[in-house]
Amino acid sequence: MVRMTYRALILTALCCVAFSCGGDDNDNHGGATPTPTVTATAPPQIPCPTKLTYTAIAEGSDLDAGTTGIYFDQQVVDSGSLSFDLSCPGSFLGTCGACALSGPIKSTTVVDNHRCQNASEQVCTSDADCPGSACVFFFGAPVPISEGGVPVCVTNRVNGAVTGTVSPEGGSGASNFNTVWGIHTGIDVAQPCPTCSGSDFNTTGTCSGGDRDGAACTVHGTSALFGNTSFDCPPSSTANVGDLDIPLNLTTGTRSVEPTETCVGGGFAGKPCYCAGQRVPNGCNDGVCTVDAGGEGVCNGGPSDSVCAMHPFISCLGSSDCPSGDSCTSKVRKCAGATDATGTIIAPLSRSGTPGRATQVQVAAFCLGETRSTAVNAAAGLPGPATLHLPTSVCVANVCP
Repeated sequence: MVRMTYRALILTALCCVAFSCGGDDNDNHGGATPTPTVTATAPPQIPCPTKLTYTAIAEGSDLDAGTTGIYFDQQVVDSGSLSFDLSCPGSFLGTCGACALSGPIKSTTVVDNHRCQNASEQVCTSDADCPGSACVFFFGAPVPISEGGVPVCVTNRVNGAVTGTVSPEGGSGASNFNTVWGIHTGIDVAQPCPTCSGSDFNTTGTCSGGDRDGAACTVHGTSALFGNTSFDCPPSSTANVGDLDIPLNLTTGTRSVEPTETCVGGGFAGKPCYCAGQRVPNGCNDGVCTVDAGGEGVCNGGPSDSVCAMHPFISCLGSSDCPSGDSCTSKVRKCAGATDATGTIIAPLSRSGTPGRATQVQVAAFCLGETRSTAVNAAAGLPGPATLHLPTSVCVANVCP
């Protein structure tokens, strides 16, 4: 089946108008001007969708995790997807209304993301296919994150049923979306996750790194900085330093974390914080986080980090520390949540999405707990808040790319 978005369906319906001209049957030899007439036929009724697939787009994505600002501006991998059933109160486009979303269901894409929890190279249909494990849905291949000299590889599996509502006409949606993020210490700053040598999405290759080093693989996710990742090349189980429960709850509207907890250290004990166990509001030298209209914060009072411009996961003292053609640059540390001049949090940490029928931006705001790694906790600033800005493509066909 050819994929068609609802934007294309609407345009097709609006163009279903027939035009005809009437006039003399004598070839107009009498000089009379033919009179044009228009006969309009009703646009076809387009059924409301019964399936929907969201696919993540790496470009423009933005994961900000923790309080230090080190794990800010991280990108997801391309092509992570989840498919759902839709049940709409109306029958045809224009009357679909608020459709109930449920699932996940078997993927409508070329990637089978229903896999064994502890062996994602193995596809499954039930727990019986996964001895000693469980059959779960993954939202995309492993995600590589690296900065501050502490690389991690993150797996993202759905934890239970997903529910929500979707408006096909408005291109908006909101979900109740519990996940578990498996945090694994990375292989190297330049290779946080095992990679698959395939040249592009859905091509084959071999795994590099991890327990399946050298095994055959298919590319399931692409990262501009860190290469291609695959369900067939999971991070080593011995590298796991924590499985964090994440209420992802994606929406095209607004998600916020309120400063209802209290900080527990760093001279801020008793002051407002976003998450239980959070030590300090942010990693700014003066505690002051200045937030712009889009909710993004910056530590104008420092600290600043010296990193390679094209390879920001590499720290540098000069351009000679960077790969050929790259240069060393300084960037001011990012932060999360507006504070006053004393460093006291004064506003919710919020992100707003953008509805759309073909592509949209979904957002989330939530708290991250501690891992079992003191290095990861210190680098990221955990426990602490996190936000996700996630561009997605929308497909309502039974077969999607």
